[in-house]
Amino acid sequence: MAKNLKVNACAHRSLERLIVLFVDCQTTGAHPGKGDIIEIGWARSDTFSSVKTSRTMKTYLVKLPEGRKIPKRTQTVTGIDPDDVAAGHDACDIWKRLLDTAENVAHSNHLDVCPTIIHFAKFEEPFLRSMHEKNALGRDFPLSIICTHEIARRLFPGLPRRGIRAVAGYFGYAVGEYRRCRDHVAATAHIWRELVKILKEKHNITTLEDLQQWLASPVAKGQADRVYPMKIRIRRALPDCPGVYRMLRSNGDVLYIGKARSLKKRINSYFRKRSRHPEHILEMLSQAKQLDITETESTLEAAILESDDIKRYAPAYNIALRKRERTVWFCRADFKEFSPAPSRRFRIGPVVSREKMERLAAIKYIMKAGSSSHVNEDVLLTALGVPPKYAPDGTCISAGFDLFLQHHVSKLHTHSIEHALTQLGRNLWLQRLKEEKDKDIENNEDEIEEKIDVWTPETVAHMFESNVRRGMHALRKARWLVLLSESSLVWQDPPFQKNQRVLLVFEQGKVVHRENMTPRTEIPIPPGFRRTFSERQQNFDLMTMDRMRVVTAEMRRIVSAGRWVKLCLRPTVTLDRDKLAKMLQWI
Repeated sequence: MAKNLKVNACAHRSLERLIVLFVDCQTTGAHPGKGDIIEIGWARSDTFSSVKTSRTMKTYLVKLPEGRKIPKRTQTVTGIDPDDVAAGHDACDIWKRLLDTAENVAHSNHLDVCPTIIHFAKFEEPFLRSMHEKNALGRDFPLSIICTHEIARRLFPGLPRRGIRAVAGYFGYAVGEYRRCRDHVAATAHIWRELVKILKEKHNITTLEDLQQWLASPVAKGQADRVYPMKIRIRRALPDCPGVYRMLRSNGDVLYIGKARSLKKRINSYFRKRSRHPEHILEMLSQAKQLDITETESTLEAAILESDDIKRYAPAYNIALRKRERTVWFCRADFKEFSPAPSRRFRIGPVVSREKMERLAAIKYIMKAGSSSHVNEDVLLTALGVPPKYAPDGTCISAGFDLFLQHHVSKLHTHSIEHALTQLGRNLWLQRLKEEKDKDIENNEDEIEEKIDVWTPETVAHMFESNVRRGMHALRKARWLVLLSESSLVWQDPPFQKNQRVLLVFEQGKVVHRENMTPRTEIPIPPGFRRTFSERQQNFDLMTMDRMRVVTAEMRRIVSAGRWVKLCLRPTVTLDRDKLAKMLQWI
C-alpha cells in the first residue's frame, strides 16, 4: 500500500507524466531477520526507456555482513556467485546513492518523498526499510512505495498468477531466466506503463491522488474464478488429432511447446476449472494469449517435432529437452578424456554426462589396482561421485568398495574388467527395472542421486553399484542411438485402420521419408545402413541425440501397448515387437 504523499498540485499530476523510481532487490531470505540484500537496482522513469538502451539504470551487488552466506537455491535462481558479492559495494555507500536519487525524483515532482514503483512491495519494502535504518543516519525513509502486484490483483482478480514474470508476460514482456535486478527493474517499468493505461481507460484513474484513494478502498473478498488471457474461441476451434502446440505471448514469444495425441483434448485440459497445475504452468498460462499448432500424422512424429522445436525456440517453460548447458561428449576408451567431436581417439559416445564416465574410469582404475587401499583418496571420491563435504572418510569408502567387490566377485573375476562391468551394469539395470516396474523407465534413466544421511560400508557399496549401473547404461544407450540413426521404423498407430501402418525412414538421425503403408508392403532397407559406426557418430549433436531418445521412448510405448511394430537396422537385422521388448529393457 502506498504511503500518502504530501498533497499539492503535483498530487494531481497525470500518472503518465509523474516521475517515479523503479526499484528491485534480490535477497538471500524471505525477510530481513533471516536474509540480506545481495543486489539492488533502480531507474528513473523520465530517463529510462528499456533495459537495452538505458544508461541511467543503476544496479549494485551488495557485500554480505560477516559470516553470512548465499544459499545454494538463491545462487541457482539468480546466477549470483558468492565471489561476485564479496567484490561488491558496501551497503552504506549504495544506500546513500539511492537516497540522492530519491531526493532528486521527489524534488522534480515537488513532493516530500519519492514515488517508488516496486512489483511486490510486501516482500521488498521490509528489506529496504532495514537497509535505511542501518545506513541513513537518522534521515526519514525517502520512498513512498506503490505496489504493481497490488494494482494487478485488483485489475485482474482472475489471472492465475500475478508475479512479476506472469504480469510482465501478460503484457508481452519477456523476463530473463535469472532473477536479476536489471531485468526486473525493466519489467516493473513495462508493467507500470501498461497498468497506467488500463487505470485511465477502465477506471478513470489518472492522478496520483486518484490511485491512492483507489488502493485504499476495500477489495471484495472471496476467490475469483480463473480468467485466462487466451480466448475460448481459440481453444474450441482445435482439431482432434495428433500434433504439436506452442503457447505464445501477445508479442509472439514462444512460452511452451508440447505434443499431444489429441490437440483439442490436451490444450483444453489446461483450462478446466478443476485442473491442478504446478506453479510454473499457472505462471505460463497467465501469459499465453495466442496458440500455434502443427498437425501431425502420428504421436511419434509429434514427439520428434516437439523435441526439435524446443531446441529451436528454447521456450522458457520447457524444462526437459532444452539445450541449456547440455553438451554432447565423446570419450576415450578409458573414459578419462573427452571431446565434443568423435574421432579415432574419442570413439565412445555420444554421452551428455561426463560425470558418469569419470566415475566409471575411477572404478576401473581401482579394480585394476586390485584393492582400494592402493589408490589415493581423490580417486576414491571420484568413483563414489559425492562432493568431499558430503562424503564419508577414506576408510569408509575403502571398506564400501571392498564390499562392492565381494558382492560381485564371481562376475568381476571371470571376465576382463570391461566385459565384467558391462555384464554387471546390465544385471543391475534389469534388477532395478524389476524392483520399480510400475515407474516410467524414460523418466528415471537420469535419476537424481540418492541422498544418504548416514554413510556405512553398505551404503557406499550401493553407491558404487549405482554408478556402474548408470554409467554402463549410458554407454549402452549411446550405442543404440547411433544404430537407430540409420533405420526404418514401421508401426500400427491407433488413429489408422488395421490395414494401414506408418513408416518413418531415418538417415543421419533425421526423418528423410514417411508414408502410410499396407500390411503387404515390405519394410524398406534404411539408405544409410552401410555407414560405419564412426561415420554415424559424426552426425550426432544434441538435437540428433534427443531426437533419437524421443523415438526410443515412443517406440517403448508402442511396444508396451502391444501394437504391431518393426525396426529394420540393415538387410539382415529386423526387430519385431518381441525382440524390441527384450532389447529396450537394457536401453
